[in-house]
Amino acid sequence: MCDALDARKLFGAAFDVFPREPIPADSRLLTTPNIAMTPHLAGASNQTAFNAASIVASEVAGFLQGRPLAHCANPEVLAGLCMT
Repeated sequence: MCDALDARKLFGAAFDVFPREPIPADSRLLTTPNIAMTPHLAGASNQTAFNAASIVASEVAGFLQGRPLAHCANPEVLAGLCMT
């Protein structure tokens, strides 16, 4: 990414997750122009936490009632579960 920015193949980039956290002091990300960085929790707010909890509660209730899940990243795992 830094090479592409330095070569002006990209105008800018934004990150909130990094290979190593905290970012090492000698990382090129800290000196390459046109990079915006936020801590990984940049989107964390009381409303975000409430929304996440509401989604999880709804999904758990739906699962227990046998309804398909709206937010399931790996549905093949559900096929192996047996509710008794």
